[in-house]
Amino acid sequence: ADMSLASASAPGASLVPSGRRAPRGGRAPSRVVPSAFGFGRSNHAQFTLEQIEAEIRSAPPSTSPASTSRLSLADAVWKVSLDNPLSLRDRAACAIAAEAVQALCETGLDGASLAVTLGIREAMIANGFGDSVRAVAGYVSVGGYARAHAWLEIDGRVLDVAGEGLALCEAARRLGVDYSDAMAMAEAFGPDALRFGGHEPNARRPLLVLNMSVPTGGTSTALARPGLTMREPPANVPGCEDAAETNARFAAVLSEPRTRLSDRVREMPEEVADVFHRVASTRLDLVGDERQRAARLAAGAQ
Repeated sequence: ADMSLASASAPGASLVPSGRRAPRGGRAPSRVVPSAFGFGRSNHAQFTLEQIEAEIRSAPPSTSPASTSRLSLADAVWKVSLDNPLSLRDRAACAIAAEAVQALCETGLDGASLAVTLGIREAMIANGFGDSVRAVAGYVSVGGYARAHAWLEIDGRVLDVAGEGLALCEAARRLGVDYSDAMAMAEAFGPDALRFGGHEPNARRPLLVLNMSVPTGGTSTALARPGLTMREPPANVPGCEDAAETNARFAAVLSEPRTRLSDRVREMPEEVADVFHRVASTRLDLVGDERQRAARLAAGAQ
């Protein structure tokens, strides 16, 4: 089942991520369609691709808190490419970033920003969109602690989708529970799951998709500042020493030639390497006109 992304810079052209829609509740295969995960609250077992796309298009903008009860996190990231006049390259970045978000939601990985950044960079290069894509090592503030963090910049705009606690955010969306409602969340998941899942109902750092903030919390969860910086944290900030040491390692990896990347991937824990490979293997096909697009959609729905 293929999904298209209309290009603002090339009228009549669209990007189609190759793959199959994942069954609800199961692990998605590599190179899955980032834009076809549908709505977590839906009770319908089957959708046509046209219906999926129509649902996503009809939802509130993914930068609005109102979308948190309508869109999965992956769909919200992909919807940035629908709501804004972006170039073909930028729409490709949204599609690949959506796949990364889906992988993080399914695995529950936190602290995987370097692997995610490398995976998105490799997918962009493999799809012919590596120009002006730069991987950056810096810092982020999480719960008052300094942490090393990696992200991408495309023409100076930040692409950072390696948020913390995304699995719990996505689980709430799929169950139709408002993440910002502490009592409802405790009833649905229990206190242990909230504690280990990093529940932050009052304020959460957004995902940044080409400088556009995509909320990850609930309808009343405030947007915290992204908190990204290239400056080393002051000595009085908790975690500053570990963050500085880790940041130096991040910077060393990002500065290496890409020929060394396979060695670095072998050093990753298995679950982190799996996410890297899944994201890096995302492939996008260029469809030249709407007739080709309709034919691809029809073929995939059969």
